[in-house]
Amino acid sequence: MLNESFVEVRGTRLNLRRGGRGAPLLFLHGPQGFAGSDAAVERLAQHFDVLAPDHPGFGKSDAADWLDDVPDLSFFYLDLLAALGLDRVAVVGHSLGGWIALEMAVRATARIRALVLAAPAGIRIVGVPRADMFIVSPDELAKLLFAGDGAAAWMAGQQGTPEQQDSLDKNRFAAAKLCWQPRLFDPKLEKWLHRIDRPTRILWGAEDKIIPPAYGNRLAELVPGASLAVIPGAGHMLHVEAAQKFADEAQRFIAGIAP
Repeated sequence: MLNESFVEVRGTRLNLRRGGRGAPLLFLHGPQGFAGSDAAVERLAQHFDVLAPDHPGFGKSDAADWLDDVPDLSFFYLDLLAALGLDRVAVVGHSLGGWIALEMAVRATARIRALVLAAPAGIRIVGVPRADMFIVSPDELAKLLFAGDGAAAWMAGQQGTPEQQDSLDKNRFAAAKLCWQPRLFDPKLEKWLHRIDRPTRILWGAEDKIIPPAYGNRLAELVPGASLAVIPGAGHMLHVEAAQKFADEAQRFIAGIAP
């Protein structure tokens, strides 16, 4: 069970879930944020000291007007690790969170042990279109996010109470601010990915309708030494649709790295 508290970073109050035991692991969520408990994160907390914040402007965290884009957010999280005195942190990120992790790692890896990236945004492949999650209805988005029939249950969990609906709306607004233009990528990121010098595992849902699996192949080529695992029967929300497989892949990869 992860407990929630607030920490202040650069004058911004951040809602932080933390729990488990073992080496530190920073989990960075995607544009949908957290909806109640997260099964994959709870499973990771069986093996790691998990820190799972709401990004600034998401969930219960305060917005920070001075954070303009994902590169800014990557510096923010490097500051968080420094403020908490954490070293050799495994950084696990989904979608937007994976993009943040990539931006962190091209800037500084002194505090990072390894990266596990689940369908990260951040790059663009000309001729391989992605779905535009900002122009579809919530119901249409849910169907795009999942390969199987989990969309309805997930949406119900997102909108079960007025507070959850408010949080969902807040998350959509914050995600649009960070990812709207250019859509879900940093045109400068690809040329700096060679700077990543930490073990990297890339996970992708075989039926991802938001960011096609071809992006996983491309990232595996660009990040030195990166490996790719494609999870059958999963879509973009692979950490929800295949929570146990996702957590097992992350745990095995991080455990296999020399301490």
